Formats: sequence, structure tokens, C-alpha cells
Amino acid sequence: MVKPESALTDAVAEFILAAGYDDIPEDVRSISRRCFVDGTGLMVAGSTEASGRILQKYARELGGEPEALVVGTGMTVPAHTAALLNGTAAHAQDYDDTQLSSYPDRVYGLLTHPTAPVLAASLAMAEAMGSTGQELLTAFAIGFEVECKVAEAIKPEHYAKGFHTTGTVGAIGAAAAAAKLLGLGERELRMCLGIVCSESAGLRANFGTMTKPYHAGRAAENGVAAARLAGGGFTADPAILDGRWGFFQIMGGGADAGYLLGKLGNPWSAVEPGVSIKPYPCGSLGHPAMDAMRDLVIEKDVDPAKVKKVRFGTTSKVLEPLRYADPQNELEAKFSLQFGLGILLLERKAGLRQYRDEVVQRPDVREVMKKVETYTDDEIEKMGYALIRGKVSIEMEDGTVHEKMSELSRGTPQRPMNREELYEKFQECCGLVYGERQIAQIERLLYKVDTVENIHALIELLGPAQG
Repeated sequence: MVKPESALTDAVAEFILAAGYDDIPEDVRSISRRCFVDGTGLMVAGSTEASGRILQKYARELGGEPEALVVGTGMTVPAHTAALLNGTAAHAQDYDDTQLSSYPDRVYGLLTHPTAPVLAASLAMAEAMGSTGQELLTAFAIGFEVECKVAEAIKPEHYAKGFHTTGTVGAIGAAAAAAKLLGLGERELRMCLGIVCSESAGLRANFGTMTKPYHAGRAAENGVAAARLAGGGFTADPAILDGRWGFFQIMGGGADAGYLLGKLGNPWSAVEPGVSIKPYPCGSLGHPAMDAMRDLVIEKDVDPAKVKKVRFGTTSKVLEPLRYADPQNELEAKFSLQFGLGILLLERKAGLRQYRDEVVQRPDVREVMKKVETYTDDEIEKMGYALIRGKVSIEMEDGTVHEKMSELSRGTPQRPMNREELYEKFQECCGLVYGERQIAQIERLLYKVDTVENIHALIELLGPAQG
């Protein structure tokens, strides 16, 4: 029963306890399967990154009971460690999905990356327990929903102050999923939430470094650890989201209760307002501008050698996070409009092969970035932040100007990727480790994951490359 003094915690706990597979609408299941495809591919790709290699060495040093696979490798480690490595890998390229906002007073695109922490925690916990695919998808969908609704409810001050929501709120979603798989009762679940909210962390100052994806991995790890500790009798505050010392007040200056109470699963956030699958491996706030740039370059057959200047006007909320005007490596380039727009001008592509240190340091790339100017457009600023609005302008040496407004990118619910387009991205990611046959097998199985009797059938395909 929801009590006034603990209403928010009560609502979250009741939803996690009550929701089952049959309560998840088919459209939510369908979107969850797509998130599995996207997120798993990114775990594979992220396992090859420098951050992945460092964490793999760290995991070997830690040792422990072999319970769950580090995706894309032959390593089997404790479940919480697997969640850490897989969650970090899923966010390593900043290519993972993003939550959309339901409300105009929230900042579009600045909520959370919902899949990475929840899928990493769910997959590790499900493997450790020998769960069915249906149990895995159920836990994922519930954790995803909890993460999105909590991110929506917390005051925007949370993000504006510098917290990275994927690390902070992502931990709560991961804990919800792990708790569901463990079958925690009400008291244990409340302890789980109390524990994980004290582990909630992640600072935006680390954008452009390996620690940004580490936020997602740590959130997944904390979720698994909190669920297991609670299941073992560890105690915490049973109403952690509420009150003057609760999560919402301390981390965000409060919450809009109406964005959470009565809203969990009503509607499911995966469907309304939906989730965006990224078309580029970089900060999502730059994607509409990058799509507009790509369209202009292709439609007008722009010769980069004849471009005098590129200007992009947008809101301060877009420019503040995308703060690297002169990026020195691939991680900084992920938060650089100068690189994103510049590389599209040069190559008409901006994928994993473009976001590399050696590409960022290429002389032609250094030169083209100098031509890209960004500015706050006062008129666009006045229109608010419900959409990622901007205006791309390409001025040619002969005085010709090509312009295009931007507000929605490919991969958003309004411009969704079809299965073939998502498979191209999946191939790009998994091709760093696997051959075509194995990639196709994994993709087919992920699209029917909830029919798998034992999750180990999937895990067998996610280890090292097969001959």
C-alpha cells in the first residue's frame, strides 16, 4: 500500500513486485528485443576498446567465482564483475540508446541511457542463476521502466548540477532488474533499493574520458551487488526515494511525483515517448545536426575542399555537454560538434572507424574542424528544449550557402531504424570480434530471446569468435 510519507518508494517497489511477463505489452517486448540487439552488439564492440582491456586485466587480478561471461571474450567472472565490464563496454563508444523525455519542462535527450546498465545487470544475473529468456526479458523491461520513470521524475537540477543520470539512476534500474531475477520479497526489495541509492554516482565532468562509460558499468555492478546483499539480509532505509534525506531530495532537490505515481507501466516509457537508437557513436545531442549535415553534403554533393565555413546554431543545453571544440582523441571527439560535423563533411560517414584517435589527429581532420563554428542561437533558445533544435549552414568559397534545420535524427521513434538498418549497426559492432555467420546467429536468437529455455544458449554464442 502506498503511504504519503513513502509514496515514491512504495510505488516503485509495488511495480517491481507485481509486474510479470504477461503484464508486458507486446510492443514493449518488441522494443526490448531491439534493445537487446543494440546493447549486445555494443558490449561486443566495447570489449575491444582500451577501457575494456584495462577492465579485463583488472577482473583477472580480482579473480572470484566464475559465474557470468564478459561478452566478446572467453572470460567468466563473478556476476557483479561481469555486469561492470559489460555495462562499461555497452557505453564505451557512446553508441547506446537514449531515453526521450515525456514533458516539455525536461531537457530532451538529457535523461539517461537506459539499456546499458540494465541489460548488463540482467544478463549477468540471469546467467548466474540459469534463468530462462522470458525471465531475462521480464527483468530487463521492468528495470528499464523503473530507470526511465525515476529519471523523468527527478528534478532537472540533478543533471544540470553535473550528475550523469546513466550512472546515478541507471543503478536503480539495474537493481530493479537484478532483484526481479533473484525473486526478492518486499522487505528485501526495499533494502535493495536503499543500498543501491547509496551507491548512486556519476559526474558529467568525466564526459570525454573512460570514466563516462565506467559510470554505466558501475551502475550495473552496484545493482547486482545491492540485490545480492539484500537477499542475504543486508539492511538499508526502506523508503529511500522519499523524505528530506532521500534520493530525490538529496540528488535532485526533489521530484515531480506526478511523473512517477500512477505512471509506472502506464504507459511504458519504451513505447511512449520511446527510446532512441543511436545512428552515430557519440553524444546524442549532436545527432540531429549530424544528420542534417550528412543530408546536405550528400544532396548538394558538397566538395569539402571548396567549403569556406560551417556554422551551427543551437541552444545552450546542446552546446554545454558537447564542449570539445578542439578534441585530441576519440573520447573527446564524441562530445565535439567540430569533429562530428567535420568528419561528415570529409567522409560522409561517422561510425566506429571514424571515431578513432588516429582519425582525430589526421591533418585534414584538424584543418576541417577549424572551419566549424558553433553558437547559441537566441531564436532557437527561446523555442525551449523539448527538441534538439539547430540550424546547419555550409558556406562555400563561391558564396553559395546550404542550410538545413535539425530537430530529429534517425533512430528516434519518429524516424526509427528498421531491422535491416539496425543489423548494419550490429554488424559494424560485432564485426570487430565475430565472423558473419556468428553475427547472424546471435541476431536471430536475440529477436526471440524470450523463447529461450535457458539463457546459456545465448551465452554460448557471445564468447570468443567461433570457427
